Amino acid sequence: MHEFWLFVSALGNSKWLLPAACILVLCAGEDRWRIGLRWFSGLAIVCAVTLASKLAFMGWGVGSRALDFTGFSGHAAVSSAVYPVALSLLAGSRWRWVGAAAGVTLALLIAYSRLPLHAHSVSEVIAGLTLGLMGSLWYFGRTLEAVRAKFMACAVAVALSVTASHMVAPGVGTHDLVMKLAQSMSGREVLYNRAWLHRAG
Repeated sequence: MHEFWLFVSALGNSKWLLPAACILVLCAGEDRWRIGLRWFSGLAIVCAVTLASKLAFMGWGVGSRALDFTGFSGHAAVSSAVYPVALSLLAGSRWRWVGAAAGVTLALLIAYSRLPLHAHSVSEVIAGLTLGLMGSLWYFGRTLEAVRAKFMACAVAVALSVTASHMVAPGVGTHDLVMKLAQSMSGREVLYNRAWLHRAG
């Protein structure tokens, strides 16, 4: 079962999910630029808030012992901001909401996978899901009809981006990059962690 949750969790890895989302945005075409712009702006805010929360804890110890909170779950936030919109666009206008529902379901599964893997607390997963779904709702608030053919044609480009991301940085995870950034910004060699959080106070 552990291997299953590892597989599910990997589907929410921003290392490949964000490049894939960017490609889908570009495939909207000039006549649909508002679709891409609205989605991208919401996704950018989700990523910025998630990153800020992680840096704040790792570098300066900003978290909640009572809630066991060390920052938004990136897997939960990004997957719930990307999959509902991406699957909605790929499904076409007729099945748009079916695609969105499938995306939400997948995002929920990815978010839950972080719990049995002991990667996040319940509060972090819920916070990440809430943030990401707000990003999706920002898109769906004023969505335009998508052109299914264009997005289906991007499947090959997305697959190539996934392969390229593993070729360029096969051993580097986004969490490692966040840790290095936190060290650089805070000047700390040893970052704050969950064990410290529960010892504090």
